[in-house]
Amino acid sequence: MDFGNVPKVSAVTGAPAVARADVTAQPGSVAVDLPPEKTVQSASAGDAVHVDVRAQERDARSRAAGERRGFERAQNSREADKTLDDTVERKLIIDPRTRALVLQKKNRETGETIFQLPDEATLKLRAYSRELTERAREASETPHRVERTA
Repeated sequence: MDFGNVPKVSAVTGAPAVARADVTAQPGSVAVDLPPEKTVQSASAGDAVHVDVRAQERDARSRAAGERRGFERAQNSREADKTLDDTVERKLIIDPRTRALVLQKKNRETGETIFQLPDEATLKLRAYSRELTERAREASETPHRVERTA
């Protein structure tokens, strides 16, 4: 098949390569045709890395001591929890006003509430919100009567 004219290929010309006096060719380097402001040089490798073995041993001892302290704290915490279980009563109740699940922790000896989730203020706010919502629903459901007198 003949498509007519054959496209002509022309050479692409770019900026001429500039020889720089401050750049020396390193063994194994590759010549590039870049303007001087876009060329890069390799950074020097720098000093050798020094490894202090004594510091690593010191860190390992410090880590082991920290793990021992953490284990001891966990043991003490478990023992404290056992004694706390004897004095604290936990129970889940459903608040009748909000119908929300409430966790209460009470002192067995005094009957005083030590901790409650959600707290009393949140429960009151939920009850108030529920009451407003119910009143708004009742108001929208009742038909409005218009009396006409002549």
